[in-house]
Amino acid sequence: MSTVARWAVCILLSLSWCWAETVPTGVLPWVQVKQKVAAYWQEHYPAEKVLGIEQKGGVEYTATQQTQENTTYTDWWGSDWITTTKEIQGSFARQVVLVSVERANKTRARFQVAALYRGTGKQWQFDQITVGPVAELGQPGEQGAPAKAAAEQIFKDAWSKSRPDFTVSTVTVLAAPKLGQSGDKRYRCTPPDYASVLKHQNDAWVADTDAIVNVNESSQCDPAK
Repeated sequence: MSTVARWAVCILLSLSWCWAETVPTGVLPWVQVKQKVAAYWQEHYPAEKVLGIEQKGGVEYTATQQTQENTTYTDWWGSDWITTTKEIQGSFARQVVLVSVERANKTRARFQVAALYRGTGKQWQFDQITVGPVAELGQPGEQGAPAKAAAEQIFKDAWSKSRPDFTVSTVTVLAAPKLGQSGDKRYRCTPPDYASVLKHQNDAWVADTDAIVNVNESSQCDPAK
């Protein structure tokens, strides 16, 4: 009986096309890009209110573009797939855009998208829009998250104050913040009588704070209804 080895392979192809005669004249107009982004958002995210559309940097022009295609085929051994990467030569333009929106639940976010164009004759022809990273902005009127450097200093100060047994040398923020709502969660706690003590001190009644600090939330507190 023969042995058969089956492999999933990735093939890189380079297609050489003549493109010198198809370079559009002039720059990609921002008004056109803004209109395409607005139309895209209305079609794909109709429940979101667009608050602003702005450029991030200038237009990036290139003479090559890479695309990937996944092809699946099936035989009596099972299914296999081939991922083909094609590098196409031509004339391409890319504009990064920041889209600020307000969702139906009133939270706000800023999306980074890319509007892609390709040269057709002497004109720029719209190709597609790709949606990239998102930054959460919270509720209207809320203060946005601090900048990276400010956040690092806040954490450093807090660690230095809370843990004097450490010497904090550096604090590094590893990723963008994720803003969200903590929610107004209320609890009803019923501590035992020995944990609810008032002490008479300096001609005044004061609570025994040790009992309050050491309350057992898991057994003595339940979500309030």
